[in-house]
Amino acid sequence: MQNPLTKFQLALPPEAFRDLKVRLLLLGIFGVSVGLVWWSVGRLPVWEKKLDTENGKIAQMEVEIDQLERRWNQQEADQMTNRFKLSQEQLFASQDEVLLWQVDLKRRADQFALTVNSGITKTQDCPLPGKRFSIYSAAVDLRTTTPGIRTNSPYLRLLNFAQDLSSQKRRVDLTEVAASGRSNSVSEAKLNLQLWSLENVQ
Repeated sequence: MQNPLTKFQLALPPEAFRDLKVRLLLLGIFGVSVGLVWWSVGRLPVWEKKLDTENGKIAQMEVEIDQLERRWNQQEADQMTNRFKLSQEQLFASQDEVLLWQVDLKRRADQFALTVNSGITKTQDCPLPGKRFSIYSAAVDLRTTTPGIRTNSPYLRLLNFAQDLSSQKRRVDLTEVAASGRSNSVSEAKLNLQLWSLENVQ
């Protein structure tokens, strides 16, 4: 006995098979499209979070830039530049300049017998690139001289000398003063000093 389905299959025209293939292909494309949409929708919240994070960072940077622009004051910047130049001028430029200062110190201390004893030199980091601070320590021994007629007492001359040291153009820190003598008089004194120099890092 012959299978009735075989007759039915043979009865279908070739155009029906072609239409069936096209419809199956369209159905497959539709299924893939739906799957792609479903996958994209599932990943959308992750990308939204990342986008919100990046937008937050950009907004924060814009706020910081705006604050910096509002804080900028040309007059204050000029004042800071001038103060920086003045502070650099107060520092010795090198060790040679420190030696010249010692020679000049002996010349100006004609009312005393003066001896300068160099101490240790310390260095300190400087925020300027290629620069460092050198701090020279020195002990100055003073003894009063008797020749000649002096109108000022040795005590007053010592005070004037110490004031002259601290009021020079270059920075000289007077860290310690020790004096000995009689009432209203000084026979000898010792001054500990620190001299600041801005030097190149070698």
